[in-house]
Amino acid sequence: MNVINFPAQTDYEDLSLAERMLILESWHEEMEDNLTRIRESAAKMVELMEANRKHLS
Repeated sequence: MNVINFPAQTDYEDLSLAERMLILESWHEEMEDNLTRIRESAAKMVELMEANRKHLS
C-alpha cells in the first residue's frame, strides 16, 4: 500500500498545477485501491456470515 503525504498548505500552494494534479491523482488511485479491498473484504464477510447462518440452522 502506498501512502500519499500531502505537503503543508503553504508548500502545496507553491506547487505548480501539474504537481498538484499528480498528488491528487496518486491520492485518488490509492483511495480506489482501498475501496476495492474494502468491498472485497465485505463481500467475503457476507459469504462467511451466510455460511455460518446455514451451518447453525
